[in-house]
Amino acid sequence: MTENNTSKKTALQIWLMAVRAYAFPASVIPVIYGSLIAVIHKDFSFNFFHFFLTLIGAMLVHVGANLVNDIYDYKKGIDRKDEEIGIPHGGSMVLSLGLLTLKQMKTGSVMVFVLSGAIGLYLWSVTGIWILYLMIFGLFCAFFYTAAPLQLKYKALGDIMVFLAFGTGMTLGSYYVQVREFSWVPVILSIPFGFLIDAILHSNNIRDINFDGAFGVKTIPILIGEKLSRYFYYFLVIGAYLSIIVFVVTGLLPWLALLNLITLPTAIKLIRMVKDIPPSGIPRFEFGTKHNVMTAQFNMQFGLTLTAGILISYIISLL
Repeated sequence: MTENNTSKKTALQIWLMAVRAYAFPASVIPVIYGSLIAVIHKDFSFNFFHFFLTLIGAMLVHVGANLVNDIYDYKKGIDRKDEEIGIPHGGSMVLSLGLLTLKQMKTGSVMVFVLSGAIGLYLWSVTGIWILYLMIFGLFCAFFYTAAPLQLKYKALGDIMVFLAFGTGMTLGSYYVQVREFSWVPVILSIPFGFLIDAILHSNNIRDINFDGAFGVKTIPILIGEKLSRYFYYFLVIGAYLSIIVFVVTGLLPWLALLNLITLPTAIKLIRMVKDIPPSGIPRFEFGTKHNVMTAQFNMQFGLTLTAGILISYIISLL
């Protein structure tokens, strides 16, 4: 990204860059999915107002996590310009490029956490105690994923945190908002999105394996090495499909959920790509970034086709 290109960006473009809008499917899709699970498993009156509040709240928590991640990665030196390969490295790059200040990022993170907390408190007041539990857990994960003193991301706990917070937490939360009772069904059915959301993080960590290691950061790729990390990426992507098949066979999801198998060519392409990531330098950064963005887009394609299949099946059942 050249200095000339960054100077032409508007304030809106800069903030969209800061919040990493390309990754929003990671918070949007689980909310839609969890709400649909409620529709097909329970008899109740769907509340669209609460659905949209849940969606906005989930996205705000996601934004807060991204902003705090950038702040602490920048302070640690991870998201600063890599002089050796000549690129502003990591995160959204708004800090390393000088597009925003630390004060602006901190102000933005406080605002989104306050707004998401307010939404969570309202939903708790009209639904039940589980929303309070999930809100506290979600805010804890979003903040301490990178923030001191826990800094879970730096201790190879990022994968389990995004799986639980984005996969399990958001799916269960959106289900609970509608039916107002806890169930293990959305917890179990959240597995494929837990896998794919972790695949986004894992793709990013594979790209940064050399850079993160230089700062003493521990991630799964650093612990197990690049070869095994590729296999783990295969497991996450293939596991998402296998879990859907198991859910259909066991009757937890309608057979039309298999509509998402039309995304399989994209999955195969991503699996092949991760084998060809360059060893170092600018080629690795650019190729890895492309793979990371494509993995996020794949998560959206997988989710939209899956939820479309579930929705079509539900409509057919009403006829």
